[in-house]
Amino acid sequence: MRTSATGTEPRPRQGSEAGFTLVELMVVLVIIGLLGAAVVMTAPDGRGEVRREAEAFAVRLQRAREEALLTNRAVEVQVDGEGYAFRTLRRGEWEALAADPFEAHRWDDGVTARLTALDGRDGVRFDPTGAAEPAEVTVSRADQRMRVAVSETGEVRIDAPSR
Repeated sequence: MRTSATGTEPRPRQGSEAGFTLVELMVVLVIIGLLGAAVVMTAPDGRGEVRREAEAFAVRLQRAREEALLTNRAVEVQVDGEGYAFRTLRRGEWEALAADPFEAHRWDDGVTARLTALDGRDGVRFDPTGAAEPAEVTVSRADQRMRVAVSETGEVRIDAPSR
C-alpha cells in the first residue's frame, strides 16, 4: 500500500464531487449569451420615445392649423419644457381649447422641448388662413433630439436636428 507524505492516500473524487465538464460549462455560457441577447433586443429604445412624441406633436400642430382654417379663427399652441396646450382667439380673447384632440399634453417622463420662434412668442400661432410665424420645436431626451419645424405657410415637418 502506498502512502503519501502526509500519511494518507488521496481518494479519487466520485459522483457529484467530480465537478463540471467542459461541455456543461459551454452549455451554460451559451444559455447566458442567449438570455443576454434577448434582454438587449427587448430593451426599450429612448429614440423611439422621442420620435413618438415629436410625431404626435406634429400631427396635433397640423390639426391646430386645420382648426384655424375651418373656424376662421387664430389658433395657438403654447409650448414649454413640460408640455403643450391649445387656445383659440374668440371675440378678441384667447380661450383654451380642451375638446379632443386639443387637450393639454404633458411630455413623457424625461422628454423636454424647447421652442424657437422668430417673433419671441411662447407658442406656434396659426392665423385663419393657415399661415404661421416660422417656429421650431426641439423635442429631446438625454442625447436624442427631433426637430418639428413650422414654416410661414403653416407646413409642419419633422427631422433630426443638425449637430
